[in-house]
Amino acid sequence: MIRASRLSMSYGPGVGARALDDVSFEVERGEIVALLGPNGAGKTTLMRILSGFLAPTAGDAALAGFSIHSQSVTARRQVGYLPEGVPLYPDMRVDEYLVHRARLRGLSGGERARQIDRALVDCGLTERRRQIIGTLSRGYRQRVGLADAILARPPILILDEPTVGLDPNQIREVRALIRALAREATVLLSTHILSEVEALDARVIILHRGRVAAGGGAGASGGPGAAGPDRLASGPARVVVELRASERERALGLLRGLPVVAAVDELADGRLAVSPAPASGVGAVSDLGEEVFRALAAAGLTLRELRREASSLEEIFSRITTGRADGPADERDA
Repeated sequence: MIRASRLSMSYGPGVGARALDDVSFEVERGEIVALLGPNGAGKTTLMRILSGFLAPTAGDAALAGFSIHSQSVTARRQVGYLPEGVPLYPDMRVDEYLVHRARLRGLSGGERARQIDRALVDCGLTERRRQIIGTLSRGYRQRVGLADAILARPPILILDEPTVGLDPNQIREVRALIRALAREATVLLSTHILSEVEALDARVIILHRGRVAAGGGAGASGGPGAAGPDRLASGPARVVVELRASERERALGLLRGLPVVAAVDELADGRLAVSPAPASGVGAVSDLGEEVFRALAAAGLTLRELRREASSLEEIFSRITTGRADGPADERDA
């Protein structure tokens, strides 16, 4: 449904002005995909390119099969776009605003009235349709933006920070709305809230320094180390072990020397997290556990605990964007 091919965007000369660098990824029909990345990673720039607000410096993208270059008008008709900080007319009433937006989208007569009524129902705005937009809460203004985005029932929805600034109750309501909209449309959204990704059961694409660092799927840039969507969804499986504090340094050296081990991270509580090497031939985490157990036992080390543990999305995000094993202390820093 969305095919980005080697998109690049520069706002001026020099590497520092490059917002996107050779970005490729795919989003299939019916998916909810979340764009993650630190501030300045290129998420908003990418969304503006896909929605037709910006032209890329290089590369192309296809929306429902239509090129953003050679079929720009048709491609834009495939997209409903919710920008961050929804631009609304505060002096208009909700239904007046939606009539105005529907006309711009080419809807007329009975079809326009039907789609406006449907959007009001879907977004929980029926009882607010005659209210002046400037008197609405931020959550309801966000709903008006979503109603605008879905007026023409596009097959693709692009939502930039759809829950930013909302209170917990409003966030739950908007998440429920996004899940409902995903029954009819492919959804690409950006967020800084990692728990939101899990709540929406979304596939993840991580941008870092203008490139796809993980999760782009077939054709993704980011190099041989970039994780595919299945691996990123659950995190790389690993084995966590606990030993005597006096034996930890010795165990670290031993485990890091095993050919089946890619990395050994020291956790905050003193335990060791052992990640398998991709080309190690270890077919399951239980196999990795057996290798770790045998190595530690043969060395005469005291193993107090050994268990399987999947990395959290927070840990994966931190590892990819900072190189640290530990996740950020506060998701707002992501």
